[in-house]
This record gives sequence, C-alpha cells and structure tokens, in this order.
Amino acid sequence: MSFLRGETKVNNKLPARIRPLIKKALNGKIQLVTFFVCWLGLPVAARGQFRLQVVTDHTTYNAGTIVRARVVFGPPSFPSRPVQFLAAVRYAGERTPIVPLHSILSSFIPSAKTSSTPYVTLWSIPSNALTGRYEIDLTARDPTSGRRLAQLPDAGAFVVHRLRVKIVRIRLGRTFYTSGDSVNCQVTLRNLTDRTLKGLRVEFSNRYWPWIAGPAARAAASIVPIATALNLAPDEERVIRASHVAVAPKVSKPTFHQYGVVVWDHGRQNALAIAFSPLVIVRPPGSDAPIPYPPQYVYPELRDLNFTAYRRFYPSQFDRAAIRFKTSRTMYSLGAEADVTLSVRNPTSKPWRDVSVTARLLARRGHAMALPTTQRYARLAPGQAPVSQTLRFKLPAAAGLYRVFVTVADSMGNILASNEIGLAVNRLPKSVLIFCAHEDDEGAWMGLIRAAVENHIPLHVIYLTSGDAGSCDMYYERSCGPATALNFGYIRMAESRAALGHLGVPRKDIEFLGLPDGGSGEIWYHHPSAANPYLAVLLACDHAPYDGLVEPNLPYARDAVLKVIRHLILKYRPAVIVTSHPPSQGHIDHIVTGYLVIQALDELLKKGELSPRSVEVLVDRVYNPKTVPYTPYRYANHVFYVSGQVMMLAQEAEWYYESQGSNHALGRIRSYRDLPSKVSYRQVLDWMDHDGWNEKRMSANER
Repeated sequence: MSFLRGETKVNNKLPARIRPLIKKALNGKIQLVTFFVCWLGLPVAARGQFRLQVVTDHTTYNAGTIVRARVVFGPPSFPSRPVQFLAAVRYAGERTPIVPLHSILSSFIPSAKTSSTPYVTLWSIPSNALTGRYEIDLTARDPTSGRRLAQLPDAGAFVVHRLRVKIVRIRLGRTFYTSGDSVNCQVTLRNLTDRTLKGLRVEFSNRYWPWIAGPAARAAASIVPIATALNLAPDEERVIRASHVAVAPKVSKPTFHQYGVVVWDHGRQNALAIAFSPLVIVRPPGSDAPIPYPPQYVYPELRDLNFTAYRRFYPSQFDRAAIRFKTSRTMYSLGAEADVTLSVRNPTSKPWRDVSVTARLLARRGHAMALPTTQRYARLAPGQAPVSQTLRFKLPAAAGLYRVFVTVADSMGNILASNEIGLAVNRLPKSVLIFCAHEDDEGAWMGLIRAAVENHIPLHVIYLTSGDAGSCDMYYERSCGPATALNFGYIRMAESRAALGHLGVPRKDIEFLGLPDGGSGEIWYHHPSAANPYLAVLLACDHAPYDGLVEPNLPYARDAVLKVIRHLILKYRPAVIVTSHPPSQGHIDHIVTGYLVIQALDELLKKGELSPRSVEVLVDRVYNPKTVPYTPYRYANHVFYVSGQVMMLAQEAEWYYESQGSNHALGRIRSYRDLPSKVSYRQVLDWMDHDGWNEKRMSANER
C-alpha cells in the first residue's frame, strides 16, 4: 500500500475484497481517524495491522530550539521485528521537505509491552526558520532489506514561533487592596534570543489591549514606565522592582482588578510581549459587602442567582398542551407562501364534540392579513393521538412580524384553546458571505444566518482572526504565551462551529484565515507585503500556525490577506457580503476587517471580475457615532425582523462561547418576551467610489 499524494496504488497482495475500500479511503472518499498500515512482508494469515502517529514533545517551539518526537503505534499489534523509522519535515502547504527524509530510529523492535518509541531528536530548528505550522511525513522500512513497509504523510505536526522576550512573572505586593492603597510590583523578564535586545521599554498600567481604542484610552493615564532603556543579554533573566506604580482605584463595592505589563521595542513602535497580573480585589474603606466571583463563574454575585428564568422563558401559550406548532421554519421572504404545521389534542378529561380549529394570519397589532382557515372535527377524545394539519398562508410583500393565531372552539363558539406562532418576513438575498473579525462577531447577524438556513440560501461564514488574545489569560488563569494562545485560538474556533451549528450551519460552510487577534492594524498599515509579515505578539508567529485554514501558513501581510479574501468572494459569488463596521469600542480588528473586505471588492472591480451592482455590502449598525472612526461612505439604514423562535436559538447559540463570558449570559437568561424582535444594520451604498481612502496612517482613535 502506498500513502503518497497523487495517484493511489494498492498492493495486489491485499485481499481482493478490501482493495476497493482501501483505494476509496486513500482518495479521501472515506474519512479515517487513523491510518491502518498492513505489514506487507508477512503472509496474509499472519499479517498484523498497526497504526502510526508522530507525537512531538511540545506543540510549538521557539526558533533555535530542538524538536523531539516519538512514534506511537496502536493495536491490534505491531510485528516484533526490527523497523527503521525515517521522517521528513515540511512547511504546511508545501510539498518539498525543509528537512529531507532521514533516519530518526535506525532499528527499533516493537513488543507487546511497548506502545511507542522513545523521544528522539527530529530537528534542530534554525534561529531564522519561518514561523508557522510544520508537518511530519513518516516512513517505516525494513532495516535489512530497505523495503518500504509504510509511508504516512502528515503523520504529525508542530508550530515554530519566534518569541524574543518573555514576561516570566508579575508579582504584586498584595491580593487585597483598599481604595487609595499604593501598589508595588516585581516583573521578571527573559531574553529568549541569541542576541542582545537593546532599548526595551517596559510599562505597567491597568489591564488593557493596545489595539482596542476605548480601554486603551482609559488605561493611558495609568501607564507608568518601569524601564525605559533596558538592555538584555542573550538568555538573560532580569527582575525589575518598582514602587508606587499605581493607586488602588475608587470603588463602590468589592471589585476584581487587574494590571498589565507591556514590553515595547526601542521607539515604542512594536509590542514584544504582553502579560497580566494575578487578579486582586479592591474594596472601599470599611466595606463588608460580599466578595464577587471571577468571570468564569456563572453568576458574578450570589444575589444574581435566578431559579425561575428558564421556567418563565416561554410565553404562556407555548406551554399549553392543546395546540403545538412545528417551529423549524419561522423566517420567510417577501410574499412567500408559509406552510404552518400544527397539532391539536384534547388535554381535558371530557371529549370535545363538533369542534372547529381556526387559523388566522395577523399583523403584529392584530390586523387580519388573510381569510381565516377552518378545519372541523366531529370528536376529539381525551388521550386521543394529536391530529395534525398543515396550513398554507400567502405572506405579505412587506417586511415585518406576523403571527398565525389558532383557536379551538365548540359548536357554540366557546374558545376551548388558543395558541400562536410568530413569523418574520424580510427581503432575503440569493446568497450570503459573512466576514467576521473574531469568533462570536456573527452575533448581530444570527437572524439573517438562520433565515438563510431555513430558506436554503447559500451561506458561508469567514473568520479573519483566531481570537487568540481575548480572554486567553482568564481561561488559563495566567498570561498566555505562544502555546496557550495557539490552543485558545482552536478553542474559539470550536466555539464558533458549535454556535453556528446550533443555528443549522454545517461545518463545511465555516472557514478561518487564522490572523492574530489584535494584529489587523499592523497588517493593514505597516506590513503591506508578504515579504515582510507582521510578527504577532502572543502567537509570536508571522504566518498563520493553525490547521484547517483557508490557506496554510497564510503570511500576516496585507497583500496575502487580500488575495485570500478576493479568492473567497470569487469562489462563492455572493449577492450580499456582510462585514464589520467599527462599533463603539473601536477594536482595530473590526475596523480593518471592513477595510480589507471593501479593498478586496475594489480590486476585483478594477480587474473586471466583479460588477458594482452584483453585490450589496452590509455592515453592523453604529452604536455611538462620536467614537466611530470617520468613513466617507453613504449608508442606508435597514431593519431585519426576527421571529421569537429564532431569537431563542440565537440566545442559546451565544452560550457556546464559554470562553467569552457566555456563562454570565446563561446566568441572565432573557425571556421569550424580552428578546429583541428586530435588528438594525447599514448598507454601504457607495463602497466602490472611495478606493484608497483608508490607506493613510492609523489615527490615534484607531490604535
């Protein structure tokens, strides 16, 4: 059997009945969790099967360090004969190995008591190695004859990063402070490179991320430089002690607080490292108020416990047993025909005789929109199986919220039961492509997403960044480095797949570019060319290190990102593109996501690959125009109506973002009646008329 890319070859010594299955598996038609490799040198009756995998001792390595790996093999058995293992290392997305095939174990004899080889050196990473994802190809062969026994591409993987300086730890004087207390700190730094780092600036302040405008502006007044021209020799570790670096803030009740340390290069142009202190509690003088819970707890305070929220979630009519609706579709296009399926049963102890079931299509305020439909039943006995019927209504050609109101009445007209279901009607596009800055930014568009799912409209959701920074330190309860940031990015991607899956979006329609959280501004303004990509602060990579991206090892550079976005637009040819509009907090990733998408559209327009009338561009609504960066565009404001059932799904979808505080959302469930029924958004009317306006240097409001 040959595990080579390209043409699939199956050894003719294999039993004829399994050859087709093996060939399908190798061609990608059957998904395998592991590779099953046959020991071809043995007779069929004696052949054992084994599974091979390469496991490295770390998931990510700093350039200049050593990768160690072992070969893991699984049941049912591995023949107890000498095996030579050889490995090659490739940069993900490339075919030619960076490290050619070489022996990592010249002769290893498996036994029933061993499940893996020992760790051996796989590669000494050069200090100038490219950062990003690397894949390991494994070959097993007979050390005597040299006959190849198995060849497995992508048998393992690892990431190379380039972290220059590490904030080893931050220590504060105390855990509990009273407002007005002085704060002291001790910061330990280490140079991870083989050269002297000169002119470092180390700043202590309230917690903030430099790329989020609002928090950064608020934290600016708290910034205290604790080192301004620091030189660190290769591998040197330095402790910086500073007194009176902050004053515990004034608070009205006990509050969690956190401080941050940022290491900048000479000139304060690039952040080299960011870390945060342990949580401290600040109390007002003489306070005996209860201590709050950290963000990872469902309720911030004991008094917030709510035992009735979900019991009261639905309006009373949805809890009635007599009339039930099928709720899989409640979103429709203008003028569509709605098929409403309902079931009726008698929940009482007495039979219902000569009853009529009447359904009316009503506007939100009760105006009839169509003639009522009535179905009569001679008898509905207690305990009788529900009777079902599907009613068809012609919906209005006007966007809005409508409802189907159903009553069950006896021959005298007395109402025995009633219920209703809400329907939302909107102008729906033929296809949708959504670009999100971070995982969870699709929240404002969940109504549109669900409408696309229910109406079988082609939909694809693209996430530009991996969200590796947001709450990473809170998740791990310590500051994040390359390995933890990488893993946190995978966590956030999984949360997005789960949230969108709850709305009915399949995994194949969810894609990721893997840009660094908070790095979009650097990519847009300062790293236009893939020849000089941006080195991310937390990931310490200048190429996207994640598996399963639209493009492996995507350079963190503007031209590379624009190329991928152009490719996606041409691939899906959407009628509507949704992208970010800067909300009030001015997060640079939100701002630049909009810049990148519209720039890609402009470039396609110039090349004649796109018509300006072929696509509408929609963006989030503006929360506070005074804090939103300037744009030259003209906008049209719109409203999208969302049914109560879909808003319920949307609220539940938010709970999948556990790492982003969804636990607190779960502790503050909004009832069915309290959920919003419409969403505001903006259409960019003249996106094609202002090419190049945003290539100027980033303003202070955007940094």
